[in-house]
Amino acid sequence: MGHHISRRTIFRTASGLAAAGALGSSLAACSGGTGAGSSTSKLTMTWWGSDERHAAYKKALATFAKDNPKIEVQPTYSGYDGYFDKFNTNVAGGSAPDLMQMDTALVAQYARKGVLAPLDEYVGKSLDLTGFAKTLLANGTVDGKLYGVPSGIGVNQLTVNRSGLEALGLKLPDREWTWTDLKSISQEVYKKSGGKTYGVDDGGGGTLQCFEIFAREKGQTFFSEDGKKVGFTADTLQEWWEYWAEMRKLNASPPPAITSAAHNDLTKNAVVIGKSLFTFDSGVYGAGGSITDAQLDFLPTPQGDWSGAREGNFVNGGVLLSATKKSKRIADSVKIISFIAQNDSAIKDFQLLRGIPPTDKARNLISTGLSETDKLNMANADYISQRVAKATNALPNPVPPPQGADQVWDLLFQSNLAVAFGKKSIKAQLGAFFDQAAGILSA
Repeated sequence: MGHHISRRTIFRTASGLAAAGALGSSLAACSGGTGAGSSTSKLTMTWWGSDERHAAYKKALATFAKDNPKIEVQPTYSGYDGYFDKFNTNVAGGSAPDLMQMDTALVAQYARKGVLAPLDEYVGKSLDLTGFAKTLLANGTVDGKLYGVPSGIGVNQLTVNRSGLEALGLKLPDREWTWTDLKSISQEVYKKSGGKTYGVDDGGGGTLQCFEIFAREKGQTFFSEDGKKVGFTADTLQEWWEYWAEMRKLNASPPPAITSAAHNDLTKNAVVIGKSLFTFDSGVYGAGGSITDAQLDFLPTPQGDWSGAREGNFVNGGVLLSATKKSKRIADSVKIISFIAQNDSAIKDFQLLRGIPPTDKARNLISTGLSETDKLNMANADYISQRVAKATNALPNPVPPPQGADQVWDLLFQSNLAVAFGKKSIKAQLGAFFDQAAGILSA
């Protein structure tokens, strides 16, 4: 999993949403299951991730065991695909793990179905959340109760080929840049490169990294609070598509064939193949490293430069650690959660493998051992999180994606392509988008 949300993560999360929805009433009926229901007396814990994340968890748990010999942990781990299918099967069979890594997009569904345990009674006692911002803890909070402790800071940002920018004699924009600034520097890239390189990949069909931020800057959300419709207006989407139509016309963004080829294939991303210097797809760089040799840097998604523009950025919580409600080992699980959050050795073990660390203490602990790109990534995430915390006009964090979210996200992408290829006018595609989105979300 990357340091922050990428298009890959969006569609993996969508598969998790489908798995969560598929279990439906059986989740409510079983209401959580229990790790203690198995034949082992060990505390059962499960997570997903890369081999590097697996190794970090095991190393941290070994350190925990030295000071807590009576709490034996039986870990299971895998990749993301199939993780929630297996979890749902265990819940239905009464053998859910005691402690689990939870997806921020799914925590509300599982909490409301009685699968997860509220942790509030432990906070300030065995659960040390010193240094965690309220805006970050909101990612694990459902209906006023804490059901999961965030692993780190996830932000929406652009990845920039800084070395390519400097080779053209251009400077990295200021972090307080706007959509107008993005247009200007993207035109400069095309001009300075002699037409060989575009400025930014086409964001007209992008979701979390760009359009959602743009809508929030307008005071609107991607999905309504009840998840039964989109939360933005036709005027907002029209303005968005008109912006990107102009970007393509000015050669500030690449033609639609490049955009289409890169859909769900990071190896064909415009920055990776050298066709642009800015990209909204943060998956180009993540916990597994970079898939381009260019020196990368990072910037917040541009701000609105119109009167009354709001702070559009928000901070998500990476992944969460949650205890299951019917486990007999909740108190022990909380000790592990607190240890991973605050223990110096555990923090160093994970580095950036569970996201940008959630506290100043943790970020300071790992900073000296990071690569230059990691440091730049962490600095930008820290900058965004501080800006969001200070903002007085930011909307609350987005609601968890509803059933059908993946289809609506893909519909936005395909709709922008239809406009870019000239198959539909913007106004014609607007009507089709809202009609189809309504059908998906009401199904």
